[in-house]
Amino acid sequence: MRQHKLETLVWLARLKSFRAVAEKLNTTQAAISQRVASVENQLGVVLFERRKRQCKLTAEGREIIPYAERILELTGEMLEQVANADAFRGVIRLGVVDTIVHVWLTTLLEQLQTQHPHVTVELRVDTSTVLREAVQSGSLDMAFLVGPLADADMSARYLCTYEFGWVASPDLGLQGRTVPLEEISRRPIVTFPRSSRPYVLVKEQMKAANLQASRINASGSVTASVNLVVNAGGIGFLPMVSVQEELDHGRLHLVDTDADSVSLQYYAYFPAELPHTLTEAIVDLAKDVSNGKNS
Repeated sequence: MRQHKLETLVWLARLKSFRAVAEKLNTTQAAISQRVASVENQLGVVLFERRKRQCKLTAEGREIIPYAERILELTGEMLEQVANADAFRGVIRLGVVDTIVHVWLTTLLEQLQTQHPHVTVELRVDTSTVLREAVQSGSLDMAFLVGPLADADMSARYLCTYEFGWVASPDLGLQGRTVPLEEISRRPIVTFPRSSRPYVLVKEQMKAANLQASRINASGSVTASVNLVVNAGGIGFLPMVSVQEELDHGRLHLVDTDADSVSLQYYAYFPAELPHTLTEAIVDLAKDVSNGKNS
């Protein structure tokens, strides 16, 4: 039974006039009479008693109208839900490297909650290598990690770039001169875990200079690493965006060294077959937040 016929029945029960219903639904009285007759024939009952100036529900009509009202109400709710700009719902298992956690993840989650309140995020923080494998195995839906990446059946969308550099506490007395990589190699070095790209970069820089780092203190927490370096626990190889406040307040300073500067690119990484619209919404939001457009 079509929706416009149900609407006709409901409005006729309320207005009790074929003329009034015709005006309400912007049609003719003949069309209204035809719709009512069609429903009555389909159900095999008379729903309205026709009188000169108004009509009245029969006993059968009084039974039928509540069902018609409920069907129309449910149909309206369904259409409203489909038309809702936030049609996204469900759980997203998201992996994130600690640099992003430290810089803009909180803002992203706040924006995601505001724009897509029916999407729930289950968060995992780890190195890019571990997160990459988790996405490939299906234990994560998406990850924000260091790239670029080019894996079969996977998609990678660029998000942002962060510069890494050597930083130290003023207490170590390294200001005002160029500190050779050889001297850095003899001091404790603070950076990310062994499986991370920053750790590998430190090892590569040392190897290229025929050096061996005396000790690398690897930590999965940016906050812990920054605190260790601030307290003169070593020279840090860390993202500049994560130590900017310490640099601004003089708790850390850049170490002028003969090593090459390094920047790392961060990507959203997810299976190519992941539902496109929700994925794009999250990636676009992450890109905006990482570039300060929603901060």
